[in-house]
Amino acid sequence: MYNSLSMKPVQSPIKLQQMIGRGTRSQAACRHLEWLPNFEKKDFLILDFWENNFSRDAKEVADLSTPVLVTVFNTRLRLLETYLRDQQNPDCQQVIADLRAQIAQIPTDAFTLRKHLPDIEEAWTDAFWNYLIPQKLEFLKLKVAPHLRLVPGVDVAAATFVSKVERLKLLQRRGKPADDVIASIAEDAALLPNFAASAPKVKPHVEKCRPEELRQASPSDLTALRDALAPQMRYKQRLDKFIELDLLDSIAVSGYILLTKSGEKMYVTEYREKVEKRILELVANHPTIRALQRGEPLDDWQLLDLERTLTRELAASDLEVTPETLKKAFAHSADSFLGLVRQVLDMQSLPDYKDLVARQFEAFITQNRYNADQIRFLRAVQSVFLQKRHLEPADLYEPPLDSFGVDAVDRWFTQEEVKEVVEFANKMAV
Repeated sequence: MYNSLSMKPVQSPIKLQQMIGRGTRSQAACRHLEWLPNFEKKDFLILDFWENNFSRDAKEVADLSTPVLVTVFNTRLRLLETYLRDQQNPDCQQVIADLRAQIAQIPTDAFTLRKHLPDIEEAWTDAFWNYLIPQKLEFLKLKVAPHLRLVPGVDVAAATFVSKVERLKLLQRRGKPADDVIASIAEDAALLPNFAASAPKVKPHVEKCRPEELRQASPSDLTALRDALAPQMRYKQRLDKFIELDLLDSIAVSGYILLTKSGEKMYVTEYREKVEKRILELVANHPTIRALQRGEPLDDWQLLDLERTLTRELAASDLEVTPETLKKAFAHSADSFLGLVRQVLDMQSLPDYKDLVARQFEAFITQNRYNADQIRFLRAVQSVFLQKRHLEPADLYEPPLDSFGVDAVDRWFTQEEVKEVVEFANKMAV
């Protein structure tokens, strides 16, 4: 780019700075000298026909969209502030080293930095860091931090993970709750694919990404974890979250259901009415429902007993209610008998079967202090169990669980642990 022409308002200050940055590159950076007048670059013209504001300062831009490197830098400054009375502390020296490493990344030859460099160049000197005072930290925040947006080739995934770890250090240093950050770090580690998580230099740190260990980790432990895992975050698997729309399938609802015992065809609407009536009869005097109506607290095992009762009674009835007919008759609104009871009785506090299973798996994982590899595998086991409603040891070696490796079960679990997992899951079988 050798000139910029603005024929409409520039809405993004960042894009504006990018255009100016490209246009002010030196002639040595030009790949097509033939495009330049007389094969040389002397001027860069901004032709503005819309009175755009070209005088926005760095702070205003940062307020609109703060780059992750700036966020990391500012978090480290707040952390450094807590060490001002103990500047020889090794943890303090680590924070200083991290800040200086970030400053060293700023391209001092960038056009947009040249006019500011005389005011901030002391931040590159050793003398500046020999003894720190609050005014110096404020200078770094207001004058130096905004220029980190000029750092090229940022690995956003890695920098985002670094930001979380630095925030955890700060919260722990201040003695504040950090459960959300800890959960996010643990999730990031759990989403690493096997080839990245099992690398010899990475695996020990992945295994430390359990909430209870992160809560007890020292600043030096977190630094080592950060340095080992941040470069791997580019490989992190996506955790897709789909939007679920509560829409009926009009074609399925208008069809019919074939009862195999009697050979009778029954319209879906009629079938739904009969199932709902039968459920009302079955739960009318059930102790779990009566306890719920009285507002008494229930544990998951009482609710599972209700699910089993309904499964047994409805499957044996002349209505032949199975998960398949249930799905066809009630489509999106219920995929378990507990969900059906919630709908029929309008008891929104009643959880679904899958919610009970998820809670129990979460508690089981927490109690057994599994490592990251084991946790990823057990999350997949949970999905398989929900589909089958029971679990056999052979299921752990078959698709889709074999995607972890044909020997994943034997590598990650002892025979006793496998037995415990299967027995635990089948306590919830229906």
